[in-house]
Amino acid sequence: MHELPLLIFTLLVQGSVGITLFLTLGAGAAKPLPQATVLLTACVMGGLGLIASTLHLGYPLNAFNALRHVASSWLSREIVFASFYLAVLGLCTLILLVKKRLVSVLLPIAALLGLIDVWCMSAIYANSSIITWMHFNTWLMFYGAVGILGAVGMAWLPILNTGPVMQTRNTLLRLAVVCVVGIVAIRLLAQPAYVDYLANAPLKSVVTLPHQPLEAFARLEGLRLVCWVASVVGAVLFAVSGWRNRRTGLLAGGVLLVLAEIAFRFVFFNIH
Repeated sequence: MHELPLLIFTLLVQGSVGITLFLTLGAGAAKPLPQATVLLTACVMGGLGLIASTLHLGYPLNAFNALRHVASSWLSREIVFASFYLAVLGLCTLILLVKKRLVSVLLPIAALLGLIDVWCMSAIYANSSIITWMHFNTWLMFYGAVGILGAVGMAWLPILNTGPVMQTRNTLLRLAVVCVVGIVAIRLLAQPAYVDYLANAPLKSVVTLPHQPLEAFARLEGLRLVCWVASVVGAVLFAVSGWRNRRTGLLAGGVLLVLAEIAFRFVFFNIH
């Protein structure tokens, strides 16, 4: 699959932004060590994502040429905001590791830059000539991945796992539950409109040869069904376990949600 680097890039960066968002919400209660662990995880994910994105280019050093068209190119904007996001997040992480304190203003700035980066990332594909991408469903899938991967990361990583802040952790877990259930529900509700859009789109005017996105989309119907089943079952398991603070269920539900996001992204990029 030629788009595998883009699959890795988009999921890692969106997961990094999601973790940063949830850490921003719980930063006041978390202790320095858990904060540093989570920030470092988010930095590594974002950095590996950017490295993976360069593998999609025939000559990776050409990535610098994409910065020449910020005023007119969503790709250039995405690269700029991704760089700003990782720079601010990296600075915040470095200060925390060295001085054992969190600069409170940097974390929300990083989260905001990350959200803008995901908007630019979505716009790259929504403004392409690939029919399966030219819909608001692209934003739902990308921002949905931010929320789901961030919620799962918050549940798995040691953000708030000490006795004095368990109430705050429980509040964040319930917020993660609401986030996951809401995202899965909104995505499901949007599918009829998305499928209707694809069914009524003029095929010949939007196909970018040699790609046949609608044919590929139809061939993956079975996989798409598996994705939705895994996503719904994972969301239910994650929700029940998160509300009751059961770690085993959170782990199992989170695994299903992550696997569903990977499969969804495979379907998204499989346009051959």
